[in-house]
Amino acid sequence: MIDNIENVLINGNLRYQWKILQGLENIEVNDKIPKYPVLILTCMDPRIDVHRVFQLNPGDVFILRNAGNLITSDALRSILLAVYQYNIKHIIILGHLDCGMTKIKMLELRKKIPYEFFTPRSKESLDIFSQIKNFFKPFTDELKNIKQQLANIKRLRVHKEDLTITGMLYDVDTGWVFEYEKFQEFDNIENFREQFSIILNEKKFQSVEFIKSIENEIVSNKESVEDQYILPQQESHDDEKIIFVGNLEEDKTFNAKINHETISNRLFTTQMILPKISFPQIHFSRVKIYMPKISRNNK
Repeated sequence: MIDNIENVLINGNLRYQWKILQGLENIEVNDKIPKYPVLILTCMDPRIDVHRVFQLNPGDVFILRNAGNLITSDALRSILLAVYQYNIKHIIILGHLDCGMTKIKMLELRKKIPYEFFTPRSKESLDIFSQIKNFFKPFTDELKNIKQQLANIKRLRVHKEDLTITGMLYDVDTGWVFEYEKFQEFDNIENFREQFSIILNEKKFQSVEFIKSIENEIVSNKESVEDQYILPQQESHDDEKIIFVGNLEEDKTFNAKINHETISNRLFTTQMILPKISFPQIHFSRVKIYMPKISRNNK
């Protein structure tokens, strides 16, 4: 069984190396680690892919994981290093819905886990159930837990004046991340679930606005690139024609002052966003949705 697992992992790494050779993957080594002064504490649940959820790259942020995204002594050790050694400015407690820590069966754990994993005092204690509960720290409300961890880290006074601490809530079923402002006024997770459809609609409207901003950026970049692609016309002649940057290599005598780096960057942005852009199916009852269209000018 172990050999099979190792083969799966090693074969995955071989595919990764093959993609690097093909140019499908790349390893960016930044002088500054992490790239952004951010630390995210989240759950060990494998459904939470922080890099994918926030569209981050390896090396962008610090990511800590444990069962239930808890502020434990070991988590505190890493947080202190991040804040005082790596000058982290932002800490985010990223909880999630359907957390396994709300489903722990303490009686089964009591039967399965050997006493050796606990202190001698715990072994002699008549209330071993309470000892195990204090060790694993299960909870019943994901929303309350985020607030509790925020209170815990603030109470420890590890933050500096320039350090911001906030919470977020991730829905593993839809992929949406809810800002702290979206749920801080709710007392518990049940109240949040009762208003979930309304909150989700707000996020969908937010998504539409984001799509509109992408459309505007694409159009702006396209117009700017086209403007710089066409060089100023010379004095009028019968055989006058527009000269393009692509033809400059053929005309060695033409001396043009063009910011090639700017053109390349804008072209890259447009090419990365435009070719495969797709818009989600967003449904609202009795609401007309603005779905942007991207016009392509084929010449």
